[in-house]
Amino acid sequence: MHLILLPLWLTLVNLSLSVQAWVDPFFVVQHGPSLITGRLDPVVSPGGVSSHVHAIIGTSSFQPTYTYENSMAGRCTTANVAVDKSSYWAPNLYRKRSDGKFDLVKMNRANTYYLVRRGSQTETINEFPPGFRMLAGNPNRITYNASDYTNTAISYVCLGRSGAPETGAFPTQSCPQDLRAQVYFPSCWDGKNLWLPNSAHVAYPTSQGYNSGGPCPTTHPKRLFSVFYEFHFTDSYDYTPGARVWANGDDTGYALHADFTFGWPKGFLSQVIPYGEQCAVDFSLENCPPLKKVMVNNGSACTLDPGFLTVKEDIGVNGPIAKLPGNNPVFGRSGAKVPDPNYKETATLSTVTIPIPSGWTKLGCLAEPSGSRALKAASTSDQTMTPEKCISFCSSKGYSIAGVEWSVECYCGNETTGTSLSKIDNSLSCSMPCNGLEYSQGYCGGSSTLTIYQKGAKVVSSSSSLSSVKPSSSTSKPATSSPKTSTVSTKAVSTAKIGTTSKWTSTVKTSSTVKVATTAKTTTIVKISLTSTVKTTATTAKPTSTAKTSTTASAATLTVKASTSASSKATLNTRGVRSEHRRSRH
Repeated sequence: MHLILLPLWLTLVNLSLSVQAWVDPFFVVQHGPSLITGRLDPVVSPGGVSSHVHAIIGTSSFQPTYTYENSMAGRCTTANVAVDKSSYWAPNLYRKRSDGKFDLVKMNRANTYYLVRRGSQTETINEFPPGFRMLAGNPNRITYNASDYTNTAISYVCLGRSGAPETGAFPTQSCPQDLRAQVYFPSCWDGKNLWLPNSAHVAYPTSQGYNSGGPCPTTHPKRLFSVFYEFHFTDSYDYTPGARVWANGDDTGYALHADFTFGWPKGFLSQVIPYGEQCAVDFSLENCPPLKKVMVNNGSACTLDPGFLTVKEDIGVNGPIAKLPGNNPVFGRSGAKVPDPNYKETATLSTVTIPIPSGWTKLGCLAEPSGSRALKAASTSDQTMTPEKCISFCSSKGYSIAGVEWSVECYCGNETTGTSLSKIDNSLSCSMPCNGLEYSQGYCGGSSTLTIYQKGAKVVSSSSSLSSVKPSSSTSKPATSSPKTSTVSTKAVSTAKIGTTSKWTSTVKTSSTVKVATTAKTTTIVKISLTSTVKTTATTAKPTSTAKTSTTASAATLTVKASTSASSKATLNTRGVRSEHRRSRH
C-alpha cells in the first residue's frame, strides 16, 4: 500500500494500542488514453448529445444509452483487467489561446481506484448492482467550501513539481509531467435506486472525511466500494492564469466532475473482499489472486466496437476551434456560467461507418515484420489520411492490399513480405486515430502495426485472429516507389514517480492468458506477451499517490513495510489521525 509519514507521538500512540486493526482491499485499474472523446454522457444525457465534451475510457461497447448488458458485451476494455467493462469519464481539458481560440488537450492515461473504506471490520460492503451509475462533482460550481465533502472530493496534483501541494482548483503553475485531475465518488448508497437525478441515490459519509470509513447517513445506509479517479492531461506549457478550461467552460477547476457506470461481472468484487490485506496491492494486481487471473497487459489496444454512435462535430482534434463545443461560454474566474439563451443544438448522433471503396474489405490489425515492411510495393503519407484515401491510392497503382499506419501513412502491395495475412490479430494495437477523420471515428494502424484492407477478400472475422483470409488472385506488380524502411519498436511505457532525483530503468516481461469475447458471441483465448520499460525517479520510499484516506484517533496497530529499492511498497495498517492525511501515488 502506501507509506504515510505520521508525527512521532502519533506513531507511538498507535503502536501502544491493543485494539484490533485490519487492512481492507485496495487496488488500482490502469487505463491508457481515451477510448472516445466527444459529447456523450449516458448518465446525464442518455440517448442524446451531452452538453460538453468528455474523455471516456472503459468498455468497447460504450453507447449514449447505458445498460449493464451492453457494457458486459464489449469485446474489450481499456482497463488492464479484462473483466472490468465499466465506463469512466470526465470533461476533456482545453487550453485557451491568446487569440481566444481553444486547443484540445490530450488525456494521456487514467487510473481508477477501488478501495474498501468501512468503519468496522464487520461492516458489510455491498456490490454495485447491475445498472448502477453515479456522478461526482458539480459542473457549475464556482466556489470552494473546505467543510463540504462534495467540494473537497475534487482535487488536483501538479506532477513534475517537487513539493507542489494538492489543490482544490487548477494549480497556479504548469505541470511538466501532467496535470492530474482527481475525483472521489460517494460510497454510501440508499440501497434501492440505480440512479437518481443529481446522483441523489448516493452520499458521502457524515463525518471523518469524504474518503473515510465514517458513518453513512441514515438515508444512505449501504456501504459501497469507494471509487476514485485520476485523469492525466498534458500540461507542459508556460503557465498562464485562466488558460486551462474544462469542456464545460470552467476556468477555475472547481467544476470538475466525473461519471461511472458499473460493468464488473456480478459478484466479482465481493470475491476480492475476503482477501483483505492480500488484495491491498495498489498497482500490483498480480498479488491479488482474483485479479491476477483476469489481468491483461495492453488495454490501450482496445478500440470501440463496430457501429458505435458518436457526435459528428469539430472538437479541436485537427487544430484550434473558435469556441467550445455545445453551449459552454467560459466561466468561473468571471463569475457564474451564463449560457447563450438563443443557442440551438444542431449536433446529432451518428453511427460511425468508415467509407471504403466498393469491393474492399477491412481485415484487421497486422504487425510489421521486424526491421522491415509488410507492404513494400508503394507508399504515401498524408496529414489528412483516411482508409478511403489509402485504398484509392493503392488501387490507382494496381494493388489489392492497402495498409494504414501511424495515423498518416499508407502502404500497398499484392502480397506481404516477412509476414502473412493469416497473422492478422485484433488484440494488437491499431488504435491511432486517422488524422483525416473526426476524433475516434476511425483508426489508422499504430506503432509498427497496420490496419489492413484487401480487395476481393472472401472471409472476414472480427475475432482476435484471422486465419482464413483468402487473398485476391491479382498478379504481383513491380513497385512504383520504394518506401523508406524504418523500424519503430512498440513499447508499453509506464512511468512511476517516487521523489525527484535518481533514476533507474528495468525491463519486465509478462504474459497472461485472457478470455476475449467477440461480437459473434464466441470466446477466444489470447496469449498476450509484453515487454515494458519502466523509468522511475526516486529519492525515498515514499510514494506520491492519491487514493486518499482520513481516519480517527481510535487507531490500533501501525504496520509499515518499506523498502528503498525501486520496487518499494509501503503498507500502513491503521485507522489513525483526525487530520486528513492523503495517500499519493505515481
